[in-house]
Amino acid sequence: MPKGSGLYMAWPATTRYGLSVAPGNLGLVQDFLNTITEGTIAPPDLLATLASAQEWADRVTEQWISIDDLGWAKTLPRLTENDRKALVGIRDQLFEGLFGHSHSETASRLGRNNPTYHPVMTVSTGGIELRPDGEGWKYFETALLLICHQGQLEGVLRRMKSCKSETCDVVFYDRSNNNSGVWHDVKVCGNRANVRAHRERSATN
Repeated sequence: MPKGSGLYMAWPATTRYGLSVAPGNLGLVQDFLNTITEGTIAPPDLLATLASAQEWADRVTEQWISIDDLGWAKTLPRLTENDRKALVGIRDQLFEGLFGHSHSETASRLGRNNPTYHPVMTVSTGGIELRPDGEGWKYFETALLLICHQGQLEGVLRRMKSCKSETCDVVFYDRSNNNSGVWHDVKVCGNRANVRAHRERSATN
């Protein structure tokens, strides 16, 4: 499968939902957000414990290195408990920033202490380049934000969406021609919403 193109690549959090993955490095952001537990299928939150977070991190960085076309990916140090908590915090902030809603009750509290990230600007043969910077997992967090920024400039970030279902925050990449998708799984979340709407209409008649 060509680099950065696939529908079913080895992103561990996203593919457990059977989803098409976002292209290139944006797949890293999608997978990071999909470490959450979803309300219906309810697989475990992959960042809930240090052991599960480390297992996810090992797999996701291996996948990132295999598809990276920006030269940003690298093997990172082992997580500490403080690192794990920091990753949960940036995940909450990304949900708030990208989708306008919090995934966890801690998001608003964490937002008041929003950390700053410092990418490095370099001069290359193609012009001026922004790259992630920082030590350890701060580098990883900076990379996530820079990937989102690049996706925003390229107009593809808007295709990454959180499921509209009230009980599901799974993040999917909308490949529809008019970017009209709202459910991560039409048969599950879409059907559930239609049934609920039908019952509400029936109750008012």
